[in-house]
Amino acid sequence: MSLLQQLATQALIGSERTSPSLPPAQGALGELLSEMKTTTELPDTLVLRAAGVLSIGALAGFEPLTVAPTHSPSPLASRPIPDNKTLLNTLQEILDDAPQPLWVEALQALARCEMQLPPRLLPAFLNHGARHKELRPHLAPVVGERGFWLAGLNPDWAYLFSQSQVLEEHLWETGTREQRTAFLQLQRQQDPAAARQRLQDALGDTDARERALLTETLRTGLTLEDEPLLNRLLGDRSKEVRQVAADLLAGLSASGYVQRMIDRVKPQLVSERKLLRKTLTLEPPETFDPDWKQDAIEESRAQSEPLGQRGWWLYQLARTLPLSWWEQATGFTPAELLKWARGSDWSLALLRAWHHALLREANRTWAGALLAQPSTKEFSFDGFKLINLLSANEQEDFWLALLDAGQKQIAHGDLLARVVQSRGLETQVSTQLARKVFQRIKKDLADDQSKWDYTLRNSLVDFACLIPPDCFADAIHGWPVDQPNTQFFADTVARVLRVIEQRKVLIEHLS
Repeated sequence: MSLLQQLATQALIGSERTSPSLPPAQGALGELLSEMKTTTELPDTLVLRAAGVLSIGALAGFEPLTVAPTHSPSPLASRPIPDNKTLLNTLQEILDDAPQPLWVEALQALARCEMQLPPRLLPAFLNHGARHKELRPHLAPVVGERGFWLAGLNPDWAYLFSQSQVLEEHLWETGTREQRTAFLQLQRQQDPAAARQRLQDALGDTDARERALLTETLRTGLTLEDEPLLNRLLGDRSKEVRQVAADLLAGLSASGYVQRMIDRVKPQLVSERKLLRKTLTLEPPETFDPDWKQDAIEESRAQSEPLGQRGWWLYQLARTLPLSWWEQATGFTPAELLKWARGSDWSLALLRAWHHALLREANRTWAGALLAQPSTKEFSFDGFKLINLLSANEQEDFWLALLDAGQKQIAHGDLLARVVQSRGLETQVSTQLARKVFQRIKKDLADDQSKWDYTLRNSLVDFACLIPPDCFADAIHGWPVDQPNTQFFADTVARVLRVIEQRKVLIEHLS
């Protein structure tokens, strides 16, 4: 039971039954607690005053101990700490109420200037890192000696030590499933062969779910040296593990697994030239070969599966093949193959298989070709997942096209949320896209087209964190929020303006 809980218990049952117990502390806090104990006459008053002092101390990172502390004091900072009042106030505002991308911008700006977070902001930023894993890599460079010292005192902040890329063997021995997976993932980055051997040694001592998670770590630095272990996992008793192993083997274009799949599909693909025209036909296997089971091909399909039996077999076989094989075997470009597939009797099986392979390979050319194809009722895909595979310039071409298409295709709020998600927390958008966004949203506000776009009220603020400085004026001026039908957006505009002012301060003092 913590001391604050003890004090709460004393307040509930009465201090006349349980004498107040104050924690030992050093420095000014210890002197204050000692003074309170000798100068406060009523026990009830002492309990309340002590609880107040400890609560305020907790905001500064103080963790009360039941025994005298044995740790050494915090080491001195080796990097400068900002002391400009305007900058400190802005950092506090960003910490309290700014969107997450602005937290990252502030931390990156401090890191570029080789500065550390002010001590008074450390506990709150460390708490943010405890809740948001994506923030942790940006915290480690700017918390300084004091931050790591605090992390050694508070288990909630111990994540800082994992950012040092040091393998902690005890996590593999006694950690949770997720910690063991993270350990193996890190070892895979540092020593792929040792990680593979560790996984092989652990297979007999893990449940199916953990085996699948640990097998996924082989995706990092996957090479033909992993093929023997993956072939072994094709015979795992867990269907999930077999499927993970099969997908990893499919990512090795020179593996025996891929060659076996080519040998099964190639005879079904027939190319003929009639007069001046080349025709291509594909017929799935008529029967299921029992040998396929050894390669994680399932004979029976689920009741909810829209594909027929032969289409189900074709889909499973085709999704294992490299996309480049289809181009080489047919002489078609990705766009021509997609067009051919849509005219085939087996279009759904092929499109689904290619989409699966596309995500596995992160193939930019195929992603662009598929995005250019019209969607159908039978085959739908998450276009934004494919957009994420494109280069930054190619992505923006699609976003600009969606803006031009208007809100009938996608609401502006959803579009901006996707843009922010795709760009991450640290990559700015182009000047062209930023200006187009503000121009379109201001126009739609004036035309009363965004009143029900509730997502926009948050995603626009996040988007303002990613615009380049030469677009600040576009974000500040020209908002039509002085009319009764647009006043609902005034609060959002105020938040955008606040973000821009905070970014200006960061640029002025940390550039």
